[in-house]
Amino acid sequence: MHSCFHPSLQIGVQSLSEDEAVHVSRVLRMKAGDDVRLINGMGSSAVGQLLEVGKRKASVSVESLDIHEAERPKGLMLVVAPTKSNDRFEWLLEKATELGVESIWPVWTSRSERRIDKHERWEKVLVAATKQSQRLWKPSLQKAVELSVFLGHAEALGQGHGAVAHCIPEMQGLPERVDWKQWQIDKGQAWLAIGPEGDFTLDEVGQMVAVGAQPVHLGEHRLRTETAGMAAVAQFVT
Repeated sequence: MHSCFHPSLQIGVQSLSEDEAVHVSRVLRMKAGDDVRLINGMGSSAVGQLLEVGKRKASVSVESLDIHEAERPKGLMLVVAPTKSNDRFEWLLEKATELGVESIWPVWTSRSERRIDKHERWEKVLVAATKQSQRLWKPSLQKAVELSVFLGHAEALGQGHGAVAHCIPEMQGLPERVDWKQWQIDKGQAWLAIGPEGDFTLDEVGQMVAVGAQPVHLGEHRLRTETAGMAAVAQFVT
């Protein structure tokens, strides 16, 4: 059964967004009377019946909701510098969603090569990946900010633990890197910072350590930003 996204899902007649209506009518060629599954990205779902299907409008009758609190995603916030290639960053957003990351916070760093916040576009990627993977919880997506702004919130995130992945060989006066897979295994809530193509600077790593982040590595090989992010999410509490 096809899933549609409706952020304010409730009992009664629900009007679909234009994007969802276009997909239902033009791509899937569904008609009035067909059943469709609705999700709100926050653990609720419903099976409803299409009442009206137009080129850009569609509505669904919902009689009851199912709440799936037990399927809430693992408590990892991925703090990541968007890549120069937007396609690669969207790939990471898609895969992180499919794997069950809880939230994503894009940050700009000293070595960020492209500083364009495509929040609306990125949000659509998360919605599509949530539907495709048949998950009921969509990751929350923060607005892109400078790393320093994120660090101002780091201690109040309620995530419990923080880590920063980097490839800098010499870190005088700072903790040595530990294996991410081992470090996170007993953490129910955590945030992990992944840097840009040129990595974090020594100063940036020091700033994150100052707010409690543990330096970590993701293995002996150097990974691209999007690969590192996907690997970290896949390994979280496994």
